[in-house]
Amino acid sequence: MRFGHLGAFFGLPLPLALLLAGCAASSRESVPAPVVRPAASAPKQPSEEAQRVLTPPGLRLDPRVRPTRQAVTLELDPRQETFRGTVDIELSLPEATRAVWLHGAELTVTGGAFQVGGASVPMEAMPVGEDLLVFVPREPVGPGGVTLHVEYTGRARDKEDSGVFREQEAGRWYAMTQFQALYARRAFPCFDEPTFKIPWELTLRVRGEDAAFSNTPVRAERAEAEGWKTVRFQPTPPLPTYLVAFAVGPFDVVDAGRAGQRQVPVRMLVPRGRGDEARWAASVTGPLLEELEAWFGSPYPYAKLDVLALPGGMSGAMEHPGLITFGAPLMLGRREQDTQPRQRAFAETQAHELAHQWFGNLVTPDWWDDLWLNESFADWLAIKVVTRWKPEWNGAARRVEARGDAMRADQLVNARCIRQPIATPGDIHSAFDAITYGKGAAVLAMFEAWVGDAAFQRGVRAYLAEHAGGTATTADFFQALSTATGRDVGPTFSTFLDQPGVPLVAMELQCPRGAAPRLSLSQRRYLPLGSKGEEGAAPTWRVPLCVRYGAGATEGRACTLLEGPTGALELTEAKGCPDWVHPNADARGYYHAVLGGEGLARLARRGGARLSVAERLVLLDDARALLGNGELDVGQALALVSRLGTGDATLVSSAAGVVDSLPADFVSSAMQAHRARFVRGLFGARARAVGFVSKPGESDDVRQSRPTLLWMAATVGADPELRAEARRLTARWLEDRASLAAEDVDAVLLAAAATGDAALHQKLREAVRSASTGSERELLFVALGGFRDATLARAGLELMLAPEVDAREALPLLFGLLSETSTRPAAFAFLREHFDALRERLPRDLSTWLLTTGGFFCDANHRQQVADFFGPRAHDFAGGERALAQTLERVDLCIARREALGPGLERFLARY
Repeated sequence: MRFGHLGAFFGLPLPLALLLAGCAASSRESVPAPVVRPAASAPKQPSEEAQRVLTPPGLRLDPRVRPTRQAVTLELDPRQETFRGTVDIELSLPEATRAVWLHGAELTVTGGAFQVGGASVPMEAMPVGEDLLVFVPREPVGPGGVTLHVEYTGRARDKEDSGVFREQEAGRWYAMTQFQALYARRAFPCFDEPTFKIPWELTLRVRGEDAAFSNTPVRAERAEAEGWKTVRFQPTPPLPTYLVAFAVGPFDVVDAGRAGQRQVPVRMLVPRGRGDEARWAASVTGPLLEELEAWFGSPYPYAKLDVLALPGGMSGAMEHPGLITFGAPLMLGRREQDTQPRQRAFAETQAHELAHQWFGNLVTPDWWDDLWLNESFADWLAIKVVTRWKPEWNGAARRVEARGDAMRADQLVNARCIRQPIATPGDIHSAFDAITYGKGAAVLAMFEAWVGDAAFQRGVRAYLAEHAGGTATTADFFQALSTATGRDVGPTFSTFLDQPGVPLVAMELQCPRGAAPRLSLSQRRYLPLGSKGEEGAAPTWRVPLCVRYGAGATEGRACTLLEGPTGALELTEAKGCPDWVHPNADARGYYHAVLGGEGLARLARRGGARLSVAERLVLLDDARALLGNGELDVGQALALVSRLGTGDATLVSSAAGVVDSLPADFVSSAMQAHRARFVRGLFGARARAVGFVSKPGESDDVRQSRPTLLWMAATVGADPELRAEARRLTARWLEDRASLAAEDVDAVLLAAAATGDAALHQKLREAVRSASTGSERELLFVALGGFRDATLARAGLELMLAPEVDAREALPLLFGLLSETSTRPAAFAFLREHFDALRERLPRDLSTWLLTTGGFFCDANHRQQVADFFGPRAHDFAGGERALAQTLERVDLCIARREALGPGLERFLARY
């Protein structure tokens, strides 16, 4: 699964993050939110016999009662909220059994029985708690094989994005599914755990005018009376519940040919009339599939490959075998409105979902504590195969960029481990975060470099071959990798999987007379200013690390495994004392590094030109981190930004991130003009050179860097020339949407909004109501989130309650206003006033993001307001307690940084 999310936006102002991400998931497939716990319905009173055997299971169902096959028949009309279904579950019972427990949520059982041989055994069925169903036969059944037959009804909610849900687009209704992690139980009674991996037989009874799709090809289709038809699908290979999928509605089918070693058919399934928008998706899916087959050394393991665009505001994607689903904004793009950022985002996300066909689908983690075997691998491999397919996209820089996002999440004391023990359902939902995705991918890249790319690939292939069609654990992966590499990787790997945090490795160059140069090494947990973590109590890691160094015209490389608190690395190949040392060769290590003495200054001055983009990026990440824990002062960090943060678009973005880690909140009002002048000096010349309007023949790098440069110069730096140009271009665009290329509109509208008046605000609000496409509404909501006037902010936020507005699309408006000092209090006041209404208008999964809104504050008074307001509500959300704890920790860290760094920042800015 890959998510579009708001969690990554804490590092940069939300509008800028939106510009950089485009329609991307976020990944960083992204921090996805837990679901709200639904209120439990009152169970009916069980009989005395039933009461004697009703002992609910704990977090997991009894593993001795195992399904071996499940058939599902659903009657589903997307125009109706209620659907009807039957299931027949073949069970293997170890002994005579008086109660069978299954998962089921928001389902009403209307009938059923146990089938034993040729006999039918009546039963009682009842809900227990929020998501369990118990079936009590009149007499014990088993041991051996029995079949449980259940008839029931369920609900397909509209404007949801989990379970069975419905969306309306252009007056037409569609029904779709999203079952990961715990949502299949909303569609049918089942064993809703990944360890139960079984074949499925699905039959859909639908309206004659609707199309129906599932994981496998259609076996048979039969027309029926009164405008209905029955569609039977071929049995699936063994799948866990969360990978079962279906969709019903007036979808158009776009033939994308055949691909892969087995020449499987590839199709794009899109809402009616949108086939032309799928051209990019159709063109890249086959090549990416073939790149993955080549890396795995085995063919795509399923009979077909449909890629379906879900109508509505859903973001991200899901890897169902044979039926990958995408939010339409990520998958589809009109010719006149498409952008390069969206195309790149789709390609990377599609590579992620296709990688899952092996990682997660062919081999499934046995339980959710090993979710990293799905998501970390898919993120890591997606960047690898996209880089092989499009080397000009500089995948190494993208990898380091994602690593930096993960490290900023991992610095929190409340951060999860990659392999986090699962104690509650909330822990399952919390596992879909930047740690599992981003940190896990970065750690895999580090260990791939440590054992060697070829050996790592052999280990992965062996792991998949050994467990194909079944489930596996981290221990299984370690065994395969250890065999392939000839070394026991488990103890070293586990230090990164089973404890949170980022290692901080200190390196001091020593050049003793008559001996080889050496690096003295030490490690501790990185803790930012204000952290409540205890350095002395933190365990150490076994850190694979490599350095590069140069002496004159010669260069060298050395590697070691830092296993304890201290160590040393001899530079045995060095010819004399090195002029410079880069502490993270190829930027593959998952650690921050601090170079002792003048090491960092020498590296920037003498070695900077020899470094790859990825290696320069990792230094900027380290500078941001060392500024955040007080080991670099403001002047040192910003001098490094000036020297290294130029050229490549990812370097510009990283430089902007360092500057933004010293926000306007940190200095007095008297210094705001100085801060703006400094930012203009750093970014203004390049911003004016590229301009707001893209030009024919521009390089990809210019196109990628334009939004960041213009955001920093025009919006943060308050460049009057650029702001005037933005207002002129905005006025023209409001009259003629074709006056600007689609990828230029974001930066123009945001720069205009920064000084926008009531008249412009009114025009943008009117444009929202008349916008014909989701992409245009997204642009407008982001722009409305960029206004700086609190009164206008309040008027814009009222759109979130308007009946004609999808609150999902309007979230960038809320988060944009929260990101700005002048509008933050008004936005938070609006949120508190209308919290229940907003929660009701958002999908249950997405509404948990409301708990993170307080993370933008940087003062004790508002921190208390956040704690007082959300504290009593957090327990209403699965995983809400952790989400709120992380939010409050972010505020605490910001307060500490402002107090520690603010005076130095003011002294630095006084020169401008």
